[in-house]
Amino acid sequence: MGQNQARKGRSNLQALVMLFVLIGMFIVLSLLSPMFSRVGNVINIFKQTAINGILATGMACAILVGGFDMSVGSTVGLSGIIAALMATGGQEGLFLPVVCSVLAGLLVGVINGVAVAYMKVPAFVVTLGTQSIVRGLAYILSGGRPIFGVSESYEKIAGGLLFGKIPYLVIYYIVIALLMGFILQCTVYGRRMYAVGGNAEAARVSGINVEFIQMSAFAICGLMGGIAGMLSTSRTVSAAPLTGEGYELDAIASCVIGGFSMDGGAGKWYGMIIGALILSVMSNGLDILGVASYYQRILKGAIIIIIVLIDVRSKRKRT
Repeated sequence: MGQNQARKGRSNLQALVMLFVLIGMFIVLSLLSPMFSRVGNVINIFKQTAINGILATGMACAILVGGFDMSVGSTVGLSGIIAALMATGGQEGLFLPVVCSVLAGLLVGVINGVAVAYMKVPAFVVTLGTQSIVRGLAYILSGGRPIFGVSESYEKIAGGLLFGKIPYLVIYYIVIALLMGFILQCTVYGRRMYAVGGNAEAARVSGINVEFIQMSAFAICGLMGGIAGMLSTSRTVSAAPLTGEGYELDAIASCVIGGFSMDGGAGKWYGMIIGALILSVMSNGLDILGVASYYQRILKGAIIIIIVLIDVRSKRKRT
């Protein structure tokens, strides 16, 4: 119990520190480039944050119960392909493209969850395998080619503006993040996720269905992948089998930066928002400054390693 409380306290502190880091980054980048702080660019940053932020809400659930999902990027690609196939060819209906693409993501998540929770296969092994399978399915369904020409009504799902100013995509993310925050902090189910991640055996003794909580956490992660894929296709008015490649790294990074412990059982919902915003601000700012994308990937990986190392060292000092 004491270790769990210390872990949660450290998570809260890290989220607060990262909030100040986010503010500092914004100020510095605004000074380096006046273009960065323009309203149009700030809106673009929030749009960039939305897809990764939605994925991070799902990844946070998997991390909370002591796992993570390496297949969520491929899930984005498959769900996007399914949505595009159903939203092209003159089809104006929204129900089938939206529901089928989201359900595809949920199915992937359930498969991962069953394998991890009930079959006791390590999350890394399971999700790495489904990553390859799901990506292969995306190639098969698309014929290995991008799909263009989604219907105008489907394009408006993520491409529309509220009051002519606020992108629908950003609104979806805000709603999903707030809903996840409510679930994690204010419901019995959310508290059970923390309990399972903190100490699965103690949670089992207290009467919690550990396997169901673990499985459902991965199901939520897959569901968020399906939603992100559906929205990504609407935003870009196209889909490609490689869409979503590497997104799992950004989702994990958002959670880790925001204070979620890779050991599970610790992390606040607002931390994943802060983490996602930091990545978007960093990526957008470095793009404006002309820094190549491959350097940005190196930086993201280094940030994850450094934060995890700090987490490990702090635990060793306490023991």
